[in-house]
Amino acid sequence: MRPPGRNLPPHQAALLAGRTVSATRGEEVELDEDGLPLQTRLRAGAESTALNVVAILRETWEDFRNADRYFKVKATILGAWLVLSMAGAFVACPGTPTVLGPSRSLGARLIMGEQPEHPAYVLSNESDRAWEEVVVVVNHSYRAAISHVEPRAFVTITPKQLMGDNGKLAPFNLKATDIELHTRKGSVLLLKDGQPQ
Repeated sequence: MRPPGRNLPPHQAALLAGRTVSATRGEEVELDEDGLPLQTRLRAGAESTALNVVAILRETWEDFRNADRYFKVKATILGAWLVLSMAGAFVACPGTPTVLGPSRSLGARLIMGEQPEHPAYVLSNESDRAWEEVVVVVNHSYRAAISHVEPRAFVTITPKQLMGDNGKLAPFNLKATDIELHTRKGSVLLLKDGQPQ
């Protein structure tokens, strides 16, 4: 029978001797041949951090395995609460739509009237800034100009206000398929192919 601590890996020999084992290096970090130890220091730091993380995770797993049932139930409840909280935050936070453009920065919202024989389009400035030099373009050919729209205000656009090329008025029953909003601060597409953006 051999004595304890001989021909054993260092961590087992240290465990038998009652000592703690550190994951730090015993030797100095060597400098590179050009005298810049940054790459070597980064590599050594990453290795040390990885060894420390592995050691902490291993110790935590062993402590968990050796814990009593009451502690395991509490840990399971806490873990389930954490997972459900993260899932709730993920579901509650709005994701970014695929076609946002500057609509969020302008704070523009389009509200369409429900009567097809008398179309009306309401533009809402939901931002905290006023819009200056506003031009609304409907179906790429009819325009309405507004000099100023206050924050949290509404503007209603009807076909009577829309003018095309050479001062031609829009038809009274114009069905909008595309609506763009242009201001001094930027532009936004509010309606494309009849779908709100």
